[in-house]
Amino acid sequence: MLQKNYNLNTFWAELIIEELIRNGVDYFCISPGSRSTPLITAIARNKKAKKIICFDERGSAFHALGYAQAKNKPAAVIVTSGTAVANLFPAIVEAYQNNIPMIALTADRPPELMDVGANQTINQIKIFGMYAKWYFNFPCPDKNISPKMVLTTVDYAVYLSLNSPSAPVHLNCMFREPLEPLEFNEDYVDKKYVEDINHWIMENKPYTSYINSKKITNDINDIKYVSEIINKENKGLVSVGRLKNNEERKTVLEFIKKINWPVYADITSNLRLNKYVDTNIIKHFDQEFLSSDFNKKAAPKTVIHFGGRITSKRFDQFLNQNKPENYIIIKDNPVRYDPVHLITRHIECDIAYFCNNISSLIKTVKKNSFKDFYEIKAKKAQEIIDNNIKNEVKASEVFISRFISEEIPDNSCLFLSNSMPVRDVELYGKSSDKDIIIGTNRGVSGIDGIISSAIGFAAGCNKVCTLLIGDLAFIHDLNALATIKSVKVPLIIVLINNNGGGIFDFLPISKFNDIFEKYFITPHDLNFKNIAKTFNISYYSVFTNIDFSKAYKDALNVAKITSKSSLIEVFSEREINLRIRKKIKNEILDMLEK
Repeated sequence: MLQKNYNLNTFWAELIIEELIRNGVDYFCISPGSRSTPLITAIARNKKAKKIICFDERGSAFHALGYAQAKNKPAAVIVTSGTAVANLFPAIVEAYQNNIPMIALTADRPPELMDVGANQTINQIKIFGMYAKWYFNFPCPDKNISPKMVLTTVDYAVYLSLNSPSAPVHLNCMFREPLEPLEFNEDYVDKKYVEDINHWIMENKPYTSYINSKKITNDINDIKYVSEIINKENKGLVSVGRLKNNEERKTVLEFIKKINWPVYADITSNLRLNKYVDTNIIKHFDQEFLSSDFNKKAAPKTVIHFGGRITSKRFDQFLNQNKPENYIIIKDNPVRYDPVHLITRHIECDIAYFCNNISSLIKTVKKNSFKDFYEIKAKKAQEIIDNNIKNEVKASEVFISRFISEEIPDNSCLFLSNSMPVRDVELYGKSSDKDIIIGTNRGVSGIDGIISSAIGFAAGCNKVCTLLIGDLAFIHDLNALATIKSVKVPLIIVLINNNGGGIFDFLPISKFNDIFEKYFITPHDLNFKNIAKTFNISYYSVFTNIDFSKAYKDALNVAKITSKSSLIEVFSEREINLRIRKKIKNEILDMLEK
């Protein structure tokens, strides 16, 4: 475990890495660098450490983000000093906004090299600002500082990262040269120095154990209050954002079955593609909110929301128009989620605890005409989507999203890029009872680091993963493809190549032809066949819906047999996608208003 014959730099680094592992943080994303040599040496020599090498620091941080999202525990990202640290910022912000735990371990120069023009030296103190939940600056290793300080600091950092609300923490580690693990120099670690932690060395547990008991509501009156509202409500709606684990999903579904209200399940809730789901329970209503007539008839008096935020802006607009009397949010952290300022009660507690304890207080409802109204419209809307895509020949993004939701193999995972992919699966995906875990970067909804996040997510889930991504997001993170070979599970990349930013077609700026195409769509005129070849990934070129269905099934078969990843490049025309979406929208509106 610990190499006590090594110098102090290496010894402190070994303490940090070993204590992270004892706290359950055993996955390390490493970007090469010199100043981080002690940390990398400690990881390389610790047999319990799982590690992946990422050439690019930004991609490394997003990989850690994806892994943590899948595992619900932090991964650690290790980088050298200078701009390497700054490259972590986008993923740190996403992790903070999406309540994903992460440990940023950054190497730094000693104080005497600060503000003197030393190379690769910047001010790294609290560089992530408010987006790091906690920051600690490890001094240069010093014999006058007990190794207990190192251990207890790591323990506290992991506790804070995981404790609600989960978030990234930043440990900045200053090292003086020599950085390599030299033996028997002036910083040699003797037996006396380690006496304080001998009992820790002999054991296999953290120095300080933080008992992170599930957060529950201390006042049963909260649950009674909600149950009383439910039992007298005949026009209620349940909305569900991101749920983190199967316990939350199972208990929320049991609650939904008993309450028998209409349910708006966001794609990130993991309820739409879930083995515990009765597809008669989980419907989707986003497109219906386009109709003012539907909105009036579907106006809920009470909304109960579980989990994270909702993807659709239309859902918030619907609630803002109707202003429910009660809007109750239940989630396990204090982070404010109230974009239209309608929340009447925020209950911070463990979601599974809440659902289990309210169950005995609410009446079982077998018939609900309000829910029936929702579901009749939802069924007709789904029929309109199917009718509009079944005879389409050229590849369309609507078809791709629906087909993946139907054909993605059981016991796999799905990562959805921002811009159109997550919206398309949200709008056009079909519910099923498959066991699919869905990942997204919806904290800030950027298109950077998507491939890296998907690879990390696949590694965390340890399942074959389908990634649905647009061309601009793909270009943003091309070098992440080098890390695919390092994970043990294959990635099926479905790349929608519509030669630019197709989402901008839906914005008012699209009417201004003199600036729209060049400055917003930004056509690139690229295909990515040679990229796939460079990274030894199977490649499929697709122009029709039939070709895509064949390519996707073949790629899944190749993944199953050989564990090889694939890139399916779908050449899609923006005009066709726009036409189909508008046609579906207009037909749904006609149906709703008749």
